[in-house]
Amino acid sequence: MDDLNTLATLLAAPEPSPEAAERSLRRLQRRMRRPARPRHMAWPAAGLGLAAAATAAVLLLPGAVEPTATPNGPPAAAVRLTGGQILLAAATTAARASEGSGAYWYVRTRSDGGDAFESWTARDGRTRVRGEKTAGRTVELGPRTSFRLGGLPVDFDRLEKLPAEPDALTAWIADGVARGDITTSAGRLDAAGQERAVLTGLVSLVSQLPASPEVRAAAFRALAGHPGVESAGAAGGGEALRIPAGDGEPVRLVVDPATSRVRGTTFYVTADGAEVTAERPVTIEARWTDAAGDGG
Repeated sequence: MDDLNTLATLLAAPEPSPEAAERSLRRLQRRMRRPARPRHMAWPAAGLGLAAAATAAVLLLPGAVEPTATPNGPPAAAVRLTGGQILLAAATTAARASEGSGAYWYVRTRSDGGDAFESWTARDGRTRVRGEKTAGRTVELGPRTSFRLGGLPVDFDRLEKLPAEPDALTAWIADGVARGDITTSAGRLDAAGQERAVLTGLVSLVSQLPASPEVRAAAFRALAGHPGVESAGAAGGGEALRIPAGDGEPVRLVVDPATSRVRGTTFYVTADGAEVTAERPVTIEARWTDAAGDGG
């Protein structure tokens, strides 16, 4: 484990380069594939890939230290990532993801009760939906702006031009929310409502909007810096997180840092622009597809 400790020291910079991240991940994955030696801690076989990726993330995050075991002593404690570290690890993975392509942006949500809702959005804004409200039929919505970002109407072109740096991205959303005519059933947004809109906008970018890998990575990093982010342990194929949202209910996410996928969220926006806050995380899938109305 000496070389791991050395890596932890060398890579304790705030923002390691993608090349350094890639080299460290490959090196750790090679080590994970070697036979375990006596008296050395071995990762369980299940979830080996995630363990390697998570370990790499720890080494690349400031202040993270790899635990060590002493000869003839008890096993070292397992690494426990903080909420911010989980989001930063997801950001590193997101930045290396491919752009993706297709004729439609496909989003599927499934509630805790099993009800599923699907949407297919073409680049011209035409959207088809299917779910319980359509009796299982695929129907086309009327003309509308493609997506909502923190309550702001945005289309594919606008999403492609978003800043790919955390502070600039947050500032862009905050400025748009402050200038926009965003209203709810309670009226225009107050300061707390605007703060929540910025947070939910970042959540939408990582969970359901067709953002570029660079913008998704920036959104993950912005969420990692949000005050009070907490880890709630493993859940639903990822890591459960709790993110305070001003005076409202906290947003809870389930994030897989090895793939950067958001597997569950208590906040999402429906195809017709309605914002939903669920009591429990709904499962969510978002990706490009060339087929519309056949399940993606």
